[in-house]
Amino acid sequence: MTIHSRRNKPIYVQRPREPISTNNNWSYINKKHKNPRHTSKNRIAIVASIFIAIYLLYQRGSTSNDTQKKQQEKIHNTISSSLLNSTSGSSSAINSHLTIKDENALSQAEHNAAEKSMNSQLLPNEAHFVHAATSLQPITDKVTTHKYYPMYGQFLLPYYKRIPTMKMLEIGLGCDMNYEPGASVALWKKLFPKANLWEAEYNKTCVEISTKQGKLDGFNTLVGDQGDNATLDKWITKSGGNFDVIIDDGGHHNCQIITSFIKLWPTIKPGGLYFIEDLQVGKWRGFRHAGTASCNAKKFTFSDKLQDWLEDLIYQGGYGSKKWDVHFMYCQAEACVLGKKPASSTDSALVNIELLPEERTFVETAGSLTPITDKITTHSFYTMYGQFLLPYYKRKPDMKMLEIGLGCDMNYEPGASVALWKKLFPKANLWEAEYNNTCVEISTKQGKLDGFNTLVGDQGNNSTLDGWIEKSGGEFDVIIDDGGHHNCQIMASFIKLWPTLKPGGLYFIEDLSVGKWMGYRKYSTASCPTTFIFSDKLQVWLEDLIYQGGYGSRKWDVHFMFCQAEACVLGKKPPDAIAH
Repeated sequence: MTIHSRRNKPIYVQRPREPISTNNNWSYINKKHKNPRHTSKNRIAIVASIFIAIYLLYQRGSTSNDTQKKQQEKIHNTISSSLLNSTSGSSSAINSHLTIKDENALSQAEHNAAEKSMNSQLLPNEAHFVHAATSLQPITDKVTTHKYYPMYGQFLLPYYKRIPTMKMLEIGLGCDMNYEPGASVALWKKLFPKANLWEAEYNKTCVEISTKQGKLDGFNTLVGDQGDNATLDKWITKSGGNFDVIIDDGGHHNCQIITSFIKLWPTIKPGGLYFIEDLQVGKWRGFRHAGTASCNAKKFTFSDKLQDWLEDLIYQGGYGSKKWDVHFMYCQAEACVLGKKPASSTDSALVNIELLPEERTFVETAGSLTPITDKITTHSFYTMYGQFLLPYYKRKPDMKMLEIGLGCDMNYEPGASVALWKKLFPKANLWEAEYNNTCVEISTKQGKLDGFNTLVGDQGNNSTLDGWIEKSGGEFDVIIDDGGHHNCQIMASFIKLWPTLKPGGLYFIEDLSVGKWMGYRKYSTASCPTTFIFSDKLQVWLEDLIYQGGYGSRKWDVHFMFCQAEACVLGKKPPDAIAH
């Protein structure tokens, strides 16, 4: 993609690859081998070549932008070449399974091969995405130098399954890629044959050539600078707007991203999705140009705006935040997707918006019980539980789950969520932790805790937490913090319990909206003052995800962060691929 310089002459900027970080662990880059009899010597040679390419990339901080681009190209070429070699001889088998039909469309062997190519266990839709991408030539960097299959697998593929006629716009044809433009265009055509597809690109000549070559068959095209308001207005007029999905994989300059978002977000349909890739370059010097009259390119960083939007979601208009039509924000390594608030609906007596199937299951099950948990009444936690917890149980019905907070201080009596979990997850290994020992004893006698193991004590006390871990054995698949809601309690529990969460596990945190209430700013510990606010820590973790150890961030085992109104869930990095 090209951008404008100060003299309004186009400057071609190579798309970003990996962030600067000597903490990055690249040992996960494995290759998919069709023939299991490939020798260990060949594997070692492949991995060694990748490490050499990565070492060169790490010298980026002391080199020019042109040198950086050349170094970055080596990484993509090395990985994609290895992936192509590993899939050669099996293209007919691969191409016959590209269209997404259902969760079971891939054979087990194909799923295993996708996992092996990413060296990570994958969810079904993630495997679909990887499988399709690695079958094409060239292979898009969405699965080589980047790993965007989590967000596309979690959100985009299911969206197409629900609405196969979806209208989707991608910004960025990839005209500056070293492996030729159109890699993602080919992927979208394979994955979404019934969709109404649009592609926007700055480089008009590249679009014309790609059109003649047939790369854009089935696509409508838009041309111009995504950072220019007049151009964006023309795009909206020509396309008619009203998109289901927008993917910003364009110039990646901070001001370009925000200018496009401000103009295009209103054109997204209720319930639609807005993806933004390559956010890790937001602090690179080479990507701090392309300013506008309203955006200072040298000062504005888009990840700062994401932090604001995180606050908007949590506080819903309170404490200086803004309440608008964002429904959720999901961030993973180097990228995020924002979901727009769904359309209104009268289908449910309890919820007034359109629901996804799993969300509806959660709401209907909760609504069938007495009392009804506040998770679906005063709160809308059916969003995160429907999209993450119910699918987790479907994959692993014997999951081990801990909830903190029996609800002993609720005005409708304790145990509402306990009853819900028992009904939803009859095969799970369920644990409940509560501060009020008397309440636990009474609830046990009443039979409310039948089928549950119990833990008692203060979730903000390290000794208590150690006792919980020892008694339970840890090794949880899911942890839900619906306890005292004080900032220091939440933090203390997370520090102790996150390490007990299994790879690929989920950690839910409810009621974050009270983090700035004065009544919830009185609890402290020796290492956590009353001035601490947990949502500030979430902002730090957001930076960790985006920058992956660069620019003062930290690279750790968090895989994603999903936040909605008043609550978030963090996913732990999945385990490595299983050898088959």
